[in-house]
Amino acid sequence: MKQMTLLEHLEELRLRLIWSLAFFGCGIVLAFSQRTFFMEVVGYPHRYAMKKLGLASSLYVFRYQDSFISQFKVCLMAGFIISFPFIIYHALKFISAGLFPEERKKLVFLYLPFFLLLFVSGSLFSYFLLIPYGLHFLAFFGKEVGLTPMISFSEYVSFFVILTFITGLVFELPLVMAVLVRIGLLSSLDWRHKRRVAILVIFIVSAMITPTPDPLTQTLLAVPLIFLYEIGCWLSVFIEKGNLKPILPHP
Repeated sequence: MKQMTLLEHLEELRLRLIWSLAFFGCGIVLAFSQRTFFMEVVGYPHRYAMKKLGLASSLYVFRYQDSFISQFKVCLMAGFIISFPFIIYHALKFISAGLFPEERKKLVFLYLPFFLLLFVSGSLFSYFLLIPYGLHFLAFFGKEVGLTPMISFSEYVSFFVILTFITGLVFELPLVMAVLVRIGLLSSLDWRHKRRVAILVIFIVSAMITPTPDPLTQTLLAVPLIFLYEIGCWLSVFIEKGNLKPILPHP
């Protein structure tokens, strides 16, 4: 494998960033041209929750600029999703330049697909279950005392993007556990011994992430995270039994 100098690495990084930003910009333009479709997609959880309660599903803007800013946020997110395969390609091209062929295969065929699968699963879980149920609970809680929701579209979009992204990240739990075992910071035995503490932490994190204070919504997120924790434990055992020596010595 040819060794690259620091200047060559920096030049390669600059080139990959330029290409990634170019694809991202094209993705934003394409998303903006189809913003009606993406607005419908983003608004689905809100419409579902309001329909279940028999309430109007209108979203409101309270300042002239809010309409454009909110739509631009949606187009940024959609543009990133559209350009994500190209961004990943250029990121891999840069990273793989400093890897051996065997490491490159593991990155492309093992770690990256697993990362994407977990992130997409978390985002879809948030989109189809966590957000609609959370919004339904909050709106129902107000309807019981005669309060009619008048939801700001800008606040809804920010809430939607943040919760979807965070849920996708926390679903990376088993991958993080496996990596910590792989680099030798923890072992599968450590994860099994810390199971009770981990479950407590999972419920605390779920309470912080979920939009409602009710235990049912928190449990709705905590249960799949506990399941993912168990997957992480099994992955840790697989790594150790596969005779993969840790990168760092285990203390």
